[in-house]
Amino acid sequence: MKICIWITKIFDLGGTKRVVSLLANELVKEHEVTIMTYEDRFREDRTMYHLSEDINVDFIDNSQFVNKHHTPAFCARYLVKKLNDRSGLFNKKCLNPILAEAIFPKKTREKWVEYFNSQDYDVILTTASLSLRLAMIAPRLKAATIGWQHNCYDGYLHVKPVVFWQQENLLQQYLPNLDRYIVLSDYDKRDYMEKLGIDCEVKINPRSFVSEKKCDVKSKRFLMATRFVYAKGLDLMMESFEEFCKEDSEWELDIIGDGDLFDQIRADAKKRHLEKRVHFVGYTNEPEKYYLNSSVFLLPSRWEGWPMVIMEAFEFGLPVIAYHMGAMDLIIDDGKTGFLPEAFDPHKFAQAMLKLAHDKELRARMSANAIAKSDDFSIDKAVKEWDGLFERVVAKKRGK
Repeated sequence: MKICIWITKIFDLGGTKRVVSLLANELVKEHEVTIMTYEDRFREDRTMYHLSEDINVDFIDNSQFVNKHHTPAFCARYLVKKLNDRSGLFNKKCLNPILAEAIFPKKTREKWVEYFNSQDYDVILTTASLSLRLAMIAPRLKAATIGWQHNCYDGYLHVKPVVFWQQENLLQQYLPNLDRYIVLSDYDKRDYMEKLGIDCEVKINPRSFVSEKKCDVKSKRFLMATRFVYAKGLDLMMESFEEFCKEDSEWELDIIGDGDLFDQIRADAKKRHLEKRVHFVGYTNEPEKYYLNSSVFLLPSRWEGWPMVIMEAFEFGLPVIAYHMGAMDLIIDDGKTGFLPEAFDPHKFAQAMLKLAHDKELRARMSANAIAKSDDFSIDKAVKEWDGLFERVVAKKRGK
């Protein structure tokens, strides 16, 4: 089978890139796989997520699909998008044609249809905002089409200005054009059906590796692996850790990752006099050593879909503390594999941290439970499900 995975960026930090790379690496063992990305060729770094050399990476020059910039039509579309990002003015059903033209102009759609059909793909799988674009052209494509959501329903539709902010009407019109739309949890499946009348299929993200080595439950170190953006709740984390440190003088916090708010969060830690106990690691190609040297994983995010880092933490035996929201209670068994304090209460998060930090036997029990739980997320099981999905949508597209 000839499979295309259409993604904005693949050689960049983020859970979506990691799980796409993981899936592609498994699929290419039996299929011909192309990853289509808007990145420049010089950004290619297959070592980041160990992307197989057997996978073809198609570096798309977007200028070949976009009409000339700075024309009156281009400027009008730009203004519509910017105004809508700020106000939601064009999210009314009667204005769907205007918003759709601003997001994905008809002339650009024509070029994409021609390009995709020339490649003779059997399946085109895409993620996040590109799912809407694929849905707009799906009826005219020879390939079967699948959209893949990587955040929760509210994270996509109710957070300004992320992805589909208040664009329910546009999604209702176009997403049914796809042969399948994939979500990460039964919560999201229910929301899309009840609120938009869109039938979705659930596919959970698998763990990205298996490790014989496990964490040291005696370690007095917390760990975060994250992007430094508002959604990840690092500001909430600093508030919780400040409270934690008032009652504990030994535990430290390592934070792996980078992002736009890196300097701001580091300054906040210094302002709270936490600089000796919070360690900003930045990006690393060796996250395993930090998992192994920690005993508790922290996830203070404001919204998440199905975080890959939880599966990674469980694989190393780290219990996880995360706010009770979205699909978290489908992944974390509160009191067994971690804690789910009330969203988004830094005080209750700090209390959960203290409870685990000061009870080594509890950490050991939760660690064993986390290791057992990680087996639920095997890559072999996930790939079989994806293969079955591809066969179904291709057969449906071909009328078999």
